[in-house]
Amino acid sequence: MAVENLQKGDVKAFDDLFNKYSSRLFSFSLKYLKSNEEAEEVVQEVFLYIWDKRDGLKPDQSFNSYIFTIAYNIIKKYFLKKARDNTYKDDLIYSLLQQENKLDQIIDYKFLLEKVETYINALPKRRKEIFVKRKYDGLSVKQIAEELGISPNTVENQLASAQKQIQEELKKEKLAGLLFFILFISI
Repeated sequence: MAVENLQKGDVKAFDDLFNKYSSRLFSFSLKYLKSNEEAEEVVQEVFLYIWDKRDGLKPDQSFNSYIFTIAYNIIKKYFLKKARDNTYKDDLIYSLLQQENKLDQIIDYKFLLEKVETYINALPKRRKEIFVKRKYDGLSVKQIAEELGISPNTVENQLASAQKQIQEELKKEKLAGLLFFILFISI
């Protein structure tokens, strides 16, 4: 009789069914979910679903079986969602770890660039000027020689000395990425 009345929109019939089944649904849900909060949410979802679908209720079928099937399906969806969320979190953590490694590499790279810049600034004035014109300004040996009024041989000697001095400083510090910077500053 309560299901027939609920079908017609009777709120008291809804309350009666809720009072009759909610504690058993809660216990059923708690057994799977191990969380009072989540079990309460399942009970609420089941009865919201029942209220929304009340027109389609079949009074001649077992209401008990019907609501426990609904609860079971909600719990199943909950576990599937949780598995997807965990997969997403695993993917996110993996991605963040990769980003962290990239960030470490960027930080190492910036640190090494700063170190190399320090070593370049420590070069004798003329050697530094020649090195900067070659490596940063991209001028050829001939252009540097003409601009500074010196021989191309002197430019090459100064570049070789600058490279050697920077390499020695990097070796002293045993810095990661030495090979990269050796390639970067090679003539």
